[in-house]
Amino acid sequence: ERERASVPGAAEGSPGARRTLAIAASGALLAAALAAVVAATRGGAGPLPTFREQACALPREWLALTRRGYFEERSGHIALLPRTPAYMASGAGGWSHSGPWPYLSEVPLVFYGPGVVDSAGEVPRRATLADVAPTIAALVGGSLPGAAGRALPEVPASAAPRPRLVVTVVWDGGGWNVLDRFPGAWPELRRLMTEGVSYGRASVGSSPSVTPAVHTTLGTGVFPAAHGITGVPVRDEEGEVVDSFLDGESARFLRVPALAERWDEAHGNRPKVGMVGYEPWHLGMIGMGAERPGGDRDDAAWLDIESNEWTTNERHYRLPPALPATGGLERDVMRTDAADGRVDGAWRDNEIIGDVARVEELPGFVHYHERALRNLISSEGYGDDGATDLLFTNFKQIDRNGHYYNMDSPEVRDALVASDEALADLVDHLDGTVGRGGYALVVTADHGQQPDDSAIGGYGIDPNEVEADIAEEFGPIVRAVWPTEVFLLEDELAAAGVTVEEVARFLGDYRLRDNATRPDLAVGGAGRFEPEDRVFALAMPAAMLPDVRCPPGRPS
Repeated sequence: ERERASVPGAAEGSPGARRTLAIAASGALLAAALAAVVAATRGGAGPLPTFREQACALPREWLALTRRGYFEERSGHIALLPRTPAYMASGAGGWSHSGPWPYLSEVPLVFYGPGVVDSAGEVPRRATLADVAPTIAALVGGSLPGAAGRALPEVPASAAPRPRLVVTVVWDGGGWNVLDRFPGAWPELRRLMTEGVSYGRASVGSSPSVTPAVHTTLGTGVFPAAHGITGVPVRDEEGEVVDSFLDGESARFLRVPALAERWDEAHGNRPKVGMVGYEPWHLGMIGMGAERPGGDRDDAAWLDIESNEWTTNERHYRLPPALPATGGLERDVMRTDAADGRVDGAWRDNEIIGDVARVEELPGFVHYHERALRNLISSEGYGDDGATDLLFTNFKQIDRNGHYYNMDSPEVRDALVASDEALADLVDHLDGTVGRGGYALVVTADHGQQPDDSAIGGYGIDPNEVEADIAEEFGPIVRAVWPTEVFLLEDELAAAGVTVEEVARFLGDYRLRDNATRPDLAVGGAGRFEPEDRVFALAMPAAMLPDVRCPPGRPS
């Protein structure tokens, strides 16, 4: 129903399997389910398709998500999409989560608020994270002109009071394929789905499916094609590839105001607006703060991972004292250490308890974060008066451990369990402080995760080898190869007399034999890959994306 055959990571009998095609998490069964997909998408013999033919051969939704994620001034020069179930690995190994495939783009989306949001359970309506901001606007009695999303009609209860506080919680990396993999790990989220409104067919709505882009979509109600935050790296005004939020120095690449900024300005900056996250990438949920003319220094905090202390950019935001005043982190870390019955300075088999820079990935840090959030709500008076306050937070551990250990790992399950327990504690706190009828809660995720290639009969593409092969063909023209885009050096292109189109055609005809230089990336096995198979289903100049027109019945 939702192309579940291309959704790695679902466990048999899980809610995702019930909703759609059941796919077991075991490598053998999942590899068999993917075999037909590989056969259908294999590109070997025959002439290289034109750029238009490549784009129009994609499923309609994949092309739509890719287009929504493109912004000319910021995106890479070449749009890439590996052939399912190949994916671009991270650096010399690891797992990326960038792409339009359903297993990465499908996420939970739940609205809950006793006395504010009627209990409807799961509804069949399609939704994207661009619908979150307009729906929050409707909940608080406003609207969001110009939004790409729309207010979801099932959420505002008839004759319900306006909430004094709306809290939005993002489980980073907690998409449906992770929830499906561990169906018993999130009872509180399941309860909220039943007692609130749950959109089981929600999507992040764009590709690349990465943290900065998706959080900004959630906060603004428009996609990267409009808000300008296209990924982790973006091109700046001089064409340099930089961090999308300049490591917290500036949010100037954000092209539209967030709902929180509009709401704040419309009410004379009286509402409290806050963001508690792990990186400046989460700032897209609340916007630019005092950096935007007319804005004020909203509450915003992220982690200095070298010290695990909350920090902010004091020029544009305010660090609320309640966050650094929150104690108990050492006790939380010790609980994680002792969870396996041994106090040995390790979490499971990972000797990282003494590594300060990695404490934030521990399940114990989830509880510390949630306690800091409770302190912020209580001490700063969120939800205390008639001007509805907006608070956004990101829990990062599910994603972080997926990158370190893979989504199938017990570490990811531990992080999911801890995130669900923290969610229950947060709901109890909201019930006791703001009170039922006084708050609404939104829970979602920003993407799913990538199973290991060995578990799905897939192929992990080495981006370093891709870059080396481009350099061998054209010279040192590449700035960076990312999972769904390539950034080029325009001066070097011009000096070499090479065009973006030529590089894209080279990648369009790039074969698995070209990439398989490492022993762990050997090609073959069960007939799923052949050395002459083309690596990419799409490799085209990204600037052509907005103008592609497909024949009737195909993507357009």
